[in-house]
Amino acid sequence: MLKGARRTLDLLLGRRSAFPAPTTPDAEAAALLRSGLSDWHARTPARYARIFIYGKPLFVQRSERALFDQLAAHGLVERIGPSVVQPCVRLFPLYGRFIATDLLSRKEPDQVFSLMFEQVYFVRNFDVRPDDAVLELCVGSGVNSLFAADAARTVTALDINPRALAFARFNQALGPAPHPLELLEGSLFEPVPGGRTFDTVLVNPPFELVPEDETWFLHSDGGEDGLDIVRLLLADLPTYLAEDGRFQIITWTPATADGALLVDLVRDALPGHRLSVHLLDAAPLEDHLGPFRESPHYEAFRARLAARGITDVHFMYIHTAPSAAPGVEIVAPRAEIEAAHGLADGWI
Repeated sequence: MLKGARRTLDLLLGRRSAFPAPTTPDAEAAALLRSGLSDWHARTPARYARIFIYGKPLFVQRSERALFDQLAAHGLVERIGPSVVQPCVRLFPLYGRFIATDLLSRKEPDQVFSLMFEQVYFVRNFDVRPDDAVLELCVGSGVNSLFAADAARTVTALDINPRALAFARFNQALGPAPHPLELLEGSLFEPVPGGRTFDTVLVNPPFELVPEDETWFLHSDGGEDGLDIVRLLLADLPTYLAEDGRFQIITWTPATADGALLVDLVRDALPGHRLSVHLLDAAPLEDHLGPFRESPHYEAFRARLAARGITDVHFMYIHTAPSAAPGVEIVAPRAEIEAAHGLADGWI
């Protein structure tokens, strides 16, 4: 009895985080969920935000019971009392879709990353064309691939994390795209059949600077300088990019007095391309090392970065395309940055 009371208290305080991934609905159930969520979000945005953005328990009103029965059946909420529910996911409204991710309280390494500014900016600005065969690496919740499949001929999306793919499949069912979206499990290009090339390759990779002896989230562990995954994918990228293909990446990158390291890495990998670099933000290096300041390895980690001249971390979107005049074009799209923040800041 005491154990049950403690569990209920933990739920009411938002302490529980170990929920399974949501259950993927069939087409009929997905249509009902989508319609019910759209109507409820439009009528009661504050109540929607309370449970699905801020992660707080909600007292279910009589008129909401049918919807919350559906939500509970697919693992989006859990009952903690006769009329009280606890969220099992975050559920972001974005341009006509609802995108499910893990709660911020989930601390396991396979946490599926919440939507933030970068996903909004990416889906607003990536260059995806009607005849494109698109490949997305590090798919996470599937948000980028779903919006890419609104325009592209086909989209193939890859992730090493089975939990991320489970969320992506749920999100695909909840808000299907008009063009084919294939979800595959594996490390970077590993699941791609030999000989396939793509017109567009998209990636929002793991980017955080993490000491080598620390365990961190799969979605963010970029190794000591944040670029381990980027180096691996850039090494194989030319094999999978069509002759006239385009590469697009949005991420944080360490920078020295000479500039952001990512720009040089992309330019070296694709020497015949012109790079359009959107500068979205910048911060001192220390702002990105906060999670590890209590680590016994922190001082040595920080000293190694300083020895390489790393002083800042830059946030950027890079779009490349083959060009007779390779080089780098720097863009500061202030209005577009503000527009993306206008939506994403409401989720914080």
